[in-house]
Amino acid sequence: MAEIFPVETRGIGKPDYSREVSSAKERRGLSLTYPQTLKIFALVFAPSPAGAHTGVANPTVMTDALAAFVTNELVGLIIVNVTDGSSGIITTNTVTTITVAALAGGITNQWNLGDIYSVGGTFPQIVSPLAPGEMIHMIDNETGLSLPFTIPEGYTLTLIAAASALSEDVFNRNYIDSAFLGSSFISGGQPYYENKIIGITTATLDPTGATTHLADITITNKGGGNLLGSCDAVCILEEVGSPALPLVKTVKCKWCGYKHQVPNETTRIICPKCGKLFIVYDLSKLRKTP
Repeated sequence: MAEIFPVETRGIGKPDYSREVSSAKERRGLSLTYPQTLKIFALVFAPSPAGAHTGVANPTVMTDALAAFVTNELVGLIIVNVTDGSSGIITTNTVTTITVAALAGGITNQWNLGDIYSVGGTFPQIVSPLAPGEMIHMIDNETGLSLPFTIPEGYTLTLIAAASALSEDVFNRNYIDSAFLGSSFISGGQPYYENKIIGITTATLDPTGATTHLADITITNKGGGNLLGSCDAVCILEEVGSPALPLVKTVKCKWCGYKHQVPNETTRIICPKCGKLFIVYDLSKLRKTP
């Protein structure tokens, strides 16, 4: 005999879209329609030790007798053998050594005496800690280029969310076409998150996207120490009657600054000038799911 139990019903007679609408309001950046694409501008301020390998040849362990690392502080970051062109994800570190599972992308993929190393990451938005009083432009996650970002003709750009977790007080300033639109004071040591349905948008100034515009976001360290942590701004780039976006994008090498064009979907890039790896994002194909 089958068990009988009550079943809750909702939206009798028609589909129930209440959860979808709620989700779209709360996380609109993850629920895009077809004329829209996502733009993320970010900065990660992280320690970036550098030096030279002082030990014997080794495929996984870099030794720097002059270093003073904090044990396991660097786990998860990427160490780059600048001399060899290889890199690997750090699995553990001591005061003077850094270990990876394997190096890849280089000539010998090992540490040789005198090889120069740099710790940080192949992602361009990972930068060195910002000194007191210094200002920096945010970086486009798709290209590695510093802002300002050129909004193409026929498009609008809308800021929908922003977040940060920083060690020092900062001023966050927003600009459109070099016109100052406002700033936020972010208190160091306090995580900050803001999620808006409608934020700062070029649609207010140019709803049809009749001309190109420049969007810029800067961070200024107002604290007394070097700035550590991260911040990002999530925007929607929306087509309002223009041709489709170009099939290529201009990217900037994190290591040597060389700019060149690659297909939009490219993420892992070996710089044709210096031969080193850097990684950018492909956000062009994120779309609303059924």
